[in-house]
Amino acid sequence: MESSLKEARSCFSQLPLGAIKPLGWLKNQLDLQAAGLSGFLSEVFPDVGPTSWWLGGAGESWERGPYYIDGLLPLAVLTENPRLFDYAKGFLQWSLESQDKSGFFGPPKNPDWWPRMVMLKVLTLYSDIDQSGKVEEFLINYFKYQLNNIESRPLYRWARARGFENLVSLFWLYDKTHTPWLLELGDKIREQTLDWSGFFLELPYKKNTRNYLDFTKVDWDFMDKDDPEARTFLTTFLYTHVVNVAMALKAPWYFYRLTKSPQDLNATLNGLEVIMKYHGTANYLFTGDEHLAGLNPSQGTELCAVVELMYSLEQLLCQTGISKFGDYLEKIAYNALPAAIAPDFWSHQYDQQTNQISATIGKRDWTNNGPDANIFGLEPNYGCCTANFHQGWPKFVANIWLKAEDGIVLSLYAPSTVSFKAPSGENVNIALDTDYPFNDKLKLKFSLNQPVWFKLYFRRLSGASWVLKLNGEKVTAVVHENGFLSLVRTWRPKDELEIEWMIKPSLKCWANDSLSVERGSLVFALPLGEKWVKVRGISPSADYELYPKSSWQWGILEDTDFEVEYGELTLQPFNSDCPPVILKASGAKVTNWQEENLSAGKIPKPQPLKEDSKELKLIPYGAAKLRITQFPIILSKDTKHS
Repeated sequence: MESSLKEARSCFSQLPLGAIKPLGWLKNQLDLQAAGLSGFLSEVFPDVGPTSWWLGGAGESWERGPYYIDGLLPLAVLTENPRLFDYAKGFLQWSLESQDKSGFFGPPKNPDWWPRMVMLKVLTLYSDIDQSGKVEEFLINYFKYQLNNIESRPLYRWARARGFENLVSLFWLYDKTHTPWLLELGDKIREQTLDWSGFFLELPYKKNTRNYLDFTKVDWDFMDKDDPEARTFLTTFLYTHVVNVAMALKAPWYFYRLTKSPQDLNATLNGLEVIMKYHGTANYLFTGDEHLAGLNPSQGTELCAVVELMYSLEQLLCQTGISKFGDYLEKIAYNALPAAIAPDFWSHQYDQQTNQISATIGKRDWTNNGPDANIFGLEPNYGCCTANFHQGWPKFVANIWLKAEDGIVLSLYAPSTVSFKAPSGENVNIALDTDYPFNDKLKLKFSLNQPVWFKLYFRRLSGASWVLKLNGEKVTAVVHENGFLSLVRTWRPKDELEIEWMIKPSLKCWANDSLSVERGSLVFALPLGEKWVKVRGISPSADYELYPKSSWQWGILEDTDFEVEYGELTLQPFNSDCPPVILKASGAKVTNWQEENLSAGKIPKPQPLKEDSKELKLIPYGAAKLRITQFPIILSKDTKHS
């Protein structure tokens, strides 16, 4: 693994789309998604409907068509849904057929580099299905076009911020063909892209972006002016945009593949910790509503940032082989992703708050968003997330298992099956039977025609001990520096490997003297109940405000004990009415915690317990649409706190 980083090449590789299938509760998530907004968006959201320019129509010609298909294609394959697959294929076939002799493709009226970067990523996925070589030939021709035109027509606006997304597809092709001039193009793209390595090493924006920008000037006509003030404003605007930051966490790695620079490698390894230090909250997101917003858990984070952060972590986990990226990825997937999507998948939020006491239309303390940014609906605040959130679960499934040169890698823990070829060429199928992250036990069942040798790598859960049993007998795994464990053996038909993680609930400290509760990959929150009130639109894709059913001003005892209580794992586990696991803790009312701008105000300082404590029932964060997650500290009677 260490040599892989030094050589700036991928440590693991992704399996073909469809080689991994979801099982159990995870399969239910994808089936619900296909039956909800993702599966019928073209009927209620014209920007991705039949009039899209990306289908040859006269409608939207920018990012929304590519965004939608980026999630719809893997969703269609993983749910084996021919209707969705045919619709996605229509976009892809139009893109392939739109390429002219110069190599240019896409809507001719909008030559922006940025939306084409998204469509290139979808086409690389599509190559797993269409193995005729058309995609590779298409990319070669387009990259030749880019090489010939990128200096006369350089990256600008979003493309300048997100040029590394172009490098994802470029290196996909380079790793297949080793075409030398692709690296020349890669250098030109890197030179025209914002310096994200320097950003993550220094992080010049350590506070709410309002400290650096006057948002009354947010206007492209102003920002595109050719003068120093406008250029500085635009650069700051792009650097602090939360979706750009989420996407850019993988940028230093792709820069490193070109430069071999220690600075780029250090930014790859440490960027996430830096951004979380100054903008992170207990849901493991960094705030951004629309721009970086500091450490207040009542600030929001855009749903586009959630799914793009997941994609960045998936790339980093695969490329570097470092397990911490898997730890973060599970935290996002099992908490922040379901928190912002309705249980029936027919509506979503634009912004979610770690402490969210209501989701109503009104003035909140966003850096640069509108009054409906945290309601659940079809298109709250802005339609980018409507087109883009679909990629979250399908791409997560596609990265549960990865391929190593000498075996297979269980990189994420979720019920699934994988089919692959061992190093000697034999076909192998492994089924992972588990209810993780709602409990701690996993069973791997091996289906083989004959004994086969290969290495099985699996990610070590941070902070947890483990017990391994192979066919009922305890075994010992090799521990690797990158955070993975491995078993090396000749596997036999009907082998069963049991993994049990010893996970305990714990308190974690956050900014402003606050505490959160975690257990493994799950963050827990105090649910406030939810009254859903339709405010506009036509069901099921209507807009809803959410009102709490109970009080929210609660703190948690710093020395609380926890009791774990398991419930039934239902069709939709991320539902506050029937959570599959509950943590019981001790807390008390905090009477001096005030509401500010329809949100929980500044977290009060630690305070003594003034009366008997009460039992708090905490549920998984993703199930609690209204919640308190970062709690004030209630001191023990014998505690002195400064």
